[in-house]
Amino acid sequence: MRTTIVLTASLILALLAAPASAARCKFKAERSAELSGEGVVSVEIFALAGDLSVSGVDGTDMIRAEGDGCVSKEGMLEGLDITMRRADDRVQIFAEMPNISENNDSEWENQLAIMDMEIELPASMAVIVHDSSGDLRVSGLASAEITDSSGMIELVDVPGEILIPQDSSGDIQLERVGPVTIQVDSSGEISIEQAASVTIANDTSGDIRLRDIRGDVLIGNDSSGRIDVRNVGGSFVVENDTSGEISHRDVAGAVSLPEYRNEG
Repeated sequence: MRTTIVLTASLILALLAAPASAARCKFKAERSAELSGEGVVSVEIFALAGDLSVSGVDGTDMIRAEGDGCVSKEGMLEGLDITMRRADDRVQIFAEMPNISENNDSEWENQLAIMDMEIELPASMAVIVHDSSGDLRVSGLASAEITDSSGMIELVDVPGEILIPQDSSGDIQLERVGPVTIQVDSSGEISIEQAASVTIANDTSGDIRLRDIRGDVLIGNDSSGRIDVRNVGGSFVVENDTSGEISHRDVAGAVSLPEYRNEG
């Protein structure tokens, strides 16, 4: 039976502070799970604290996940696991963390749990990722949707649609991808190279660097940070920009910038 993912406020804070507290994470365990991917179109991943790598593999129909977990208290190890379940043509993968929500003993306060995961999927699949903290890398899959609270996002060789509904903090690096839509990015730099098109609806802070975009580039609202665009096959539009230099070069289509902003 899958462990319910219910975390106390103190454990959530510990998860977010995991890199700084790694020395306390001294009890370790390896976890793994696998499932046939025959007939599966997409995989949805629910990750918590820890780094996550998701790779597409040619010539396989298996879905495999391996995790290196650690906790700050030995009794928490039994709540650490990776589980998979299938619903029609989608598989869900859960990183399970200890459930201490009903334990009021002070010895459970400010405890730490981390699991780094490596997941391999058939290369033809789409992936949806919900990630709390830690760096995230996706490569070699058909398409990707990423929601992330903190940590770097890196996507490479994903020819289909890239959707990032929400990224709270951390850099975003994309290379050799399809059409990109970033709905909300709160902080961190955005670097995109060799994409079909780029739409950034809202960016609060951090530089935006775009190179070799085959189609259009649209930036809706940018609060702060430099915008640097090179080699665009379509149009380049910035609707609103509060501060930071805007520079562009080799744009094949129309260029539209806010009248009150200077071009670099």
